[in-house]
Amino acid sequence: MRTAMNRIRKVRPATVIAMLALFVAVGGTATAASGLINGKKLKNNSVPGKKLKNKTVTKKKLAPATIKALKGQQGPKGEPGKDGVVTPYYIASPYRNISPGSSLAVTSLIVPAGKYVVSANVTIATSATNAASCVLFGNNGGGSNTSTYDNDGGGQTTIPIQLVTGDGVTSITLGCHAGNAWAGVEGDILALPVQ
Repeated sequence: MRTAMNRIRKVRPATVIAMLALFVAVGGTATAASGLINGKKLKNNSVPGKKLKNKTVTKKKLAPATIKALKGQQGPKGEPGKDGVVTPYYIASPYRNISPGSSLAVTSLIVPAGKYVVSANVTIATSATNAASCVLFGNNGGGSNTSTYDNDGGGQTTIPIQLVTGDGVTSITLGCHAGNAWAGVEGDILALPVQ
């Protein structure tokens, strides 16, 4: 154990010089790193724009005067937006009679060309022993929806019918078929434009 201690105590000059060189090398790198070029050491206009990395200069890095100079003039005021209110279209028919086995257009609603959500109600009274039916349809390929009423020999009811039309509809019609007996009908149509 003494021989190991004696060796540690006897430091050779070459070891001292090697350690000193190591400390200088490590300390010199740190000193050099602290002296790197930074923004404070750059002179104005010394870095060309093509040397800047894309999208690295943000609004926070620009002077307020520069930001103000980059703004263009305000454009003209745009049209006011729609207020979300749509005008409904409505029609009601008087009471009508339909002869056995025949059909009748109860009422038609003329609307501006467009797409609509439509609701209709038909009150039908009949003594038919088979089903009476009513249809709501839009012209120009606007679609249709049918509801039936099977009263089994007599009665009265109100049939609701709904429809979402296709685009370009200008007329919405409510029609009914009486079944095998006379039928009395009256109805209404309410259409809301879809924007």
